[in-house]
Amino acid sequence: MNITFLYHSSFLVELSGCTLLFDWYGGPVPDYDRSKPLYVFASHHHGDHYAPEIFAQLGMDNVWYVLANCIRLSAKRKAALGIDESHVFRLAAGRHLSLGGLEIQTYRSTDAGVAFLVEVEGKTIFHAGDLHWWHWAEEDAAWNQSMERDFKKECAKLQGKPVDVGFFVLDPRQEGEFWWGFDWWMRTMEVKHAFPMHSWEDYTLVKTFRTLPCSAPYRDRVVEVSGKGQVFSWED
Repeated sequence: MNITFLYHSSFLVELSGCTLLFDWYGGPVPDYDRSKPLYVFASHHHGDHYAPEIFAQLGMDNVWYVLANCIRLSAKRKAALGIDESHVFRLAAGRHLSLGGLEIQTYRSTDAGVAFLVEVEGKTIFHAGDLHWWHWAEEDAAWNQSMERDFKKECAKLQGKPVDVGFFVLDPRQEGEFWWGFDWWMRTMEVKHAFPMHSWEDYTLVKTFRTLPCSAPYRDRVVEVSGKGQVFSWED
């Protein structure tokens, strides 16, 4: 498995028989083996997770798109982008899709859209999208308490689930509470390799997180993402 960090929450995951692309929203897609099928995932419609130009850039030849059902395009735009609907799948939260050799399960985001759990080639990959413990100082106590309940309720569905690669939010805008969600994921799930994302290119954040006492039980499994284009490889 080769994983390339593109930017923000976007990653390219290359396996022996296929390639997965998560939450692209701009720029060139790195070279990959085009003889293998490419599966493009978009967790929701926000501009830092999805852009419709992905269809024009990658086309439909040996490419399939798995989108949160909040992503919609007009018939005119679909025609302009050359979209073949037989290659596009839209999923609400709590749905399952078998596609090629992939088993895909969706979970409800605490912001917009879905999170994806993908089982493929004996590996399990989880991309949280914007499913996260969003705690904001400017919100009142009731809003923050509701967010905590919703986040933990959805996390409970994944409790004890072995995951080979997980992509989780680590957002500097949350200031002192930036680590709450990531820590909860690591204590809720069994994750071999945990990637921080949605860090707005603040690559110091993961280093700070790894020094916190809470991360001691799992910090060796938190990947130090340090810049765009970084590539990680495993054979386990």
